[in-house]
Amino acid sequence: MNPNPRIMIVEDERIVALDLKHSLEFLGYQPCGVFASGEDAIGQVAAARPDLVLMDINLGPGIDGTEAALAINTAHKVPIVFLTAYAEEKTLSRAERSMPYGYLLKPYELRELDATLRMALARRQAELEVEHAEERLRLAIDAAELGVWEWDPQSDDFQWQGHLEGILGGVPRVLRGEQDAFLDFIDEEDRPAVAEQLARHATVSSTVRMRQPGGDLGWIELYAKRYVEHGRERVIGVVRDVTERQRNEEKLRQANVVFQTTGEGVLITDIEHRVIATNPAFTLLTGYTAEDIHGRDPDQFLHARRHSDHFYPRLMESHHGYWHGEILCLRRDGTPFPAWEHVCAVRDEHGQLRNYIITFSDISQIRQAEEQINHLAYHDALTGLGNRHQLAVRLETELERARLAHLQVGVMFIDLDGFKLVNDTLGHAAGDQLLQTVARRIKSALRRTDIAIRLGGDEFVVIVPDARRLDDYATLADKLLDAVREEIELRSERLSISASIGIAVFPDNGEDSQTLLKSADNAMYDAKLRGRNRFAFYSPDMAERAHERMAMEQGLMQALATDALRVHYQPVISLADGQLVGMEALLRWQHPELGLVPPARFIPVAEESGLIDRIGVWVLRQACQQALSWQRAGHRPLRIAVNVSVRQLAQDHLVEHVAAVLAETGLPPQCLELEITETAIQSIEHSRERLRQLKALGVMLAIDDFGTGFSSLSLLKHLPIDRIKIDRSFVTGLPGDSNDAAITLAIVALARSLKLALTAEGIESPEQLEFLRRHDVADAQGYLFSRPQPAPALEPLLLHGHWQPTVH
Repeated sequence: MNPNPRIMIVEDERIVALDLKHSLEFLGYQPCGVFASGEDAIGQVAAARPDLVLMDINLGPGIDGTEAALAINTAHKVPIVFLTAYAEEKTLSRAERSMPYGYLLKPYELRELDATLRMALARRQAELEVEHAEERLRLAIDAAELGVWEWDPQSDDFQWQGHLEGILGGVPRVLRGEQDAFLDFIDEEDRPAVAEQLARHATVSSTVRMRQPGGDLGWIELYAKRYVEHGRERVIGVVRDVTERQRNEEKLRQANVVFQTTGEGVLITDIEHRVIATNPAFTLLTGYTAEDIHGRDPDQFLHARRHSDHFYPRLMESHHGYWHGEILCLRRDGTPFPAWEHVCAVRDEHGQLRNYIITFSDISQIRQAEEQINHLAYHDALTGLGNRHQLAVRLETELERARLAHLQVGVMFIDLDGFKLVNDTLGHAAGDQLLQTVARRIKSALRRTDIAIRLGGDEFVVIVPDARRLDDYATLADKLLDAVREEIELRSERLSISASIGIAVFPDNGEDSQTLLKSADNAMYDAKLRGRNRFAFYSPDMAERAHERMAMEQGLMQALATDALRVHYQPVISLADGQLVGMEALLRWQHPELGLVPPARFIPVAEESGLIDRIGVWVLRQACQQALSWQRAGHRPLRIAVNVSVRQLAQDHLVEHVAAVLAETGLPPQCLELEITETAIQSIEHSRERLRQLKALGVMLAIDDFGTGFSSLSLLKHLPIDRIKIDRSFVTGLPGDSNDAAITLAIVALARSLKLALTAEGIESPEQLEFLRRHDVADAQGYLFSRPQPAPALEPLLLHGHWQPTVH
């Protein structure tokens, strides 16, 4: 309190006011204003800043002293002492409302005035101290973000202050048992325990869960204590929101679990790089225990090559404050291993360095996997030879070396002859085994400097560097042909396969890899055309022939798209009476530029390109439609024969295609005869099941060109065959050629003993006809009866119904 308290005087009688001022000065007080009205006092109190106001009650016109005192006390909390001549009940009642600090009646003694003022100022001083204490408590509660509450168990009265409403998200009215009860804000799982502690214990200290206003789960710290004073019981409690702390502690627990259980080794060092903590994974990875390395620098025991002296300064200067990369580490036994390491600098909230954290993982398996992947990227998975990627890299490397040293580089393109037949008949597993065997033989036949590549399928490439003469390439090619040709045992069968090899030489046949490979490929096709099982050097005219073959393939595709293919039919005649019994459907191609292309010229191209599947289905559909058309025109039902290629027979969907065409056209199955070459049924296991499936459709099955293959004749008894056809090569020499006659008679006897129907092909003379008729051959076809013709040209023969020999 001010040692010279400031006193404001409010008195409407001027003489009394001046006397009062002098008295106050005499008593040691400091008058700070004399005002005659209540309005003036109210207006000037803020500027005067009095410690106390002496207020007369009757102030003349305007508000009286009690009203002015009430306004001043309400707005400024300044103590009021009334100094008046009136003390009736009505005046005292008005004065009480302003809560004065004293009430003096005029006239008064000076010592009485001094005593009243001193007591009033002492009271005000005590109040100020309480107010300051309450303010400190309020500010402390606010700074700590506490919610304070008090509960009276007798009345269930619940009082609160501070942040309780913000912490709980609402205002409790009671402790428990009703809506908006304090305990209802606590999570239902923790509520019973808190209620029991409040009921039974004098002190409660607990961290419990609560539902936050948004519905999320939060946490509060709850402290409460029971007090009993003068027979009155009450509970005082404090609540603080610790949700963020709990979440941080949970994160720390999770981080510790990660630290303890992660598969990565972790080291924590101080700023001097001394280890202060490790995790279990570090021990598993390195064999070091925490005690072994505590206080040591990782560069002393972990790293095969220490970090440079500039490493940590650069780490500190980097924007992110971390480094990661591959480094070679050492286990406790000295074994090195590649590791991926991450080093991070840890700073406090002021940016000061506190620790380094080093994490690392063993990447040995990754490096091994990368080596395997790199091997697979440049090697064929089936054979272990190089693949296309290695071919591109190694051939370019050898060509560059040859350019600098003025050397030759040979490229051999190897294609297996008949591989598709083996693969399709014996199965893909046998085909893979064959490729692996051939690959080993090719590799064993090469020099150390030669490079063997599997290009794909049954195609191989050999890069031959440093050869001096063409004879060297020829010698190696012969060696490769011999190696491939050796017998191979597949699925308990011994077979031999050949190869065709094309050779191109840098720089004569091409100065870049693509040109060399194309030249070798063209040479390989030339070797195939010249009979297979041989090699051929590239020559310029080979490119022209390869271009012709490609044009043929493209032309066939165009012919399919534009319906340029045609089906001609060759009659099959009964030799007993000359009656027409069937037709064989034969494919023809009328090329817009080349004219009528012979089947022998385009069928092999269709086979190799895979177009034979589409063409075969198209021919089958055309033949069945035509056969049904003849029947609907009133002609007798004829047997319509359609050839099935080796490739078609090997396809799993052949049976589905035949069934679909029969269903689509409506031709009775018994009117369709499928002709299969003898070479197509070399694999008895494969052919037997496929032929049985076809036979189950109700169609007839015939072996075409019988006698030209090399399969065992005993296989006939295992297959559901209806007919065999004597190949034209045996009919041509009849009747004069004794060998042809003997073979033909043997086939006739075989057919008779197996109860198979028999048809002869290629009949061109009456002598051939007579020989076959005399030996009970039932049917025949050939130029003697009719050449293959379009369907309309056969109408006269169909109308007559049988063949009549031409009379000369």
